[in-house]
Amino acid sequence: MPIYQYDCAGCGKRVDVLLRRVDPDARPQCPQCGDARLTRVMSAFVRGRTARQRIEEIDQTAVAARLQHNNVPEFARWARREGAQWDEELGTNYGELAERAEAGDVKWEHIDADHGFRAKAGERLRELSRPERSPASGDARDAARGHAY
Repeated sequence: MPIYQYDCAGCGKRVDVLLRRVDPDARPQCPQCGDARLTRVMSAFVRGRTARQRIEEIDQTAVAARLQHNNVPEFARWARREGAQWDEELGTNYGELAERAEAGDVKWEHIDADHGFRAKAGERLRELSRPERSPASGDARDAARGHAY
């Protein structure tokens, strides 16, 4: 059962419509207002990516451009936004940094935040790029000693 997105001429909203079957003659109605004047639009989709791909695709210039050094509220918003997206993956704690900045506890970290972000992203990328070793790929002595890689 496909779900299609439409722009409704009646209420002006973009709506999702579930069609029970694929029928080119179907005339769906807007679930918000009931109007049948719908224009089908291309739906957005999600592309699954690995952690490595996500980090490789970080636009460092855009991240730095969003960082405003002399504006604590803007810096805090930046830190919360980047933290929500990257804290778990990169091992950073930008959410806490935002709170500390707003409380007036930090000044110098404003200058270093972009550098720190780049460093953490690079460090995590290097970790993800290392080939994993196992006793099967190590030598027999490592396996005999019980070393786990």
